[in-house]
Amino acid sequence: MKWLRKPRFRIEFRPGGPDDLDLMHALELELFGQETWSREHLARSLGDSGQEFRLAMDGPQLAGYLWLDWCESERGTLELDGLVVAPAYRRRKLAERMLHWAVDRAVQAGWWRMQLKVRADNLPALKLYSKFGFHKVEELPGVYNGKDGLLLRLEQLNSKAPEFARKRSQLEG
Repeated sequence: MKWLRKPRFRIEFRPGGPDDLDLMHALELELFGQETWSREHLARSLGDSGQEFRLAMDGPQLAGYLWLDWCESERGTLELDGLVVAPAYRRRKLAERMLHWAVDRAVQAGWWRMQLKVRADNLPALKLYSKFGFHKVEELPGVYNGKDGLLLRLEQLNSKAPEFARKRSQLEG
C-alpha cells in the first residue's frame, strides 16, 4: 500500500531573517487570514535582534517556523510568539522538533521558563504543549478576534533538560 504513505520531505532548519518576510507572511495569510500578524509587524520583528526565528525548509518551500521573543520584561521567561506548520507538513513531528529546539535554546541561554499564548480551541497545539509539560496560567477571553485564548507556561527548564534531550534524540534518531 505504498500509495497510502505520506511523501517524505527533506526538512532543513535555518535561522530566519528579513529576506524571509514574503515566505512567512504568505504562510501566515494562508493559515490565519485576517487573524495574522501584519506584514509590518513581521518585518519589524525579523529585523529586531531580540527576536529569533527558526525556519523549517523543504527546498525553497517554507514548511513551518518558530518565533522566539527574547525581549520579555520578565528576565528568565522566553516568549514563544509563534509555532506555525504548513498543512502539508503536519503530523510529521515538525512542530515537536522545533519546540525541542526552542527549549534547548532557552536552557543554553540560562532561561528557566517559557510561555506562549494559544487559542483555546486549537486542540492539536494544546496536545503538543501538554506533552511538553506546559500548564495553563491564565484564560484570555476574546483575545483572538473574539475567540478565547490561554496563556501557557513551562517552568524549570534546566531541571527538565536531560529529559528533553533524550526525547529530541529519539525524534531525530
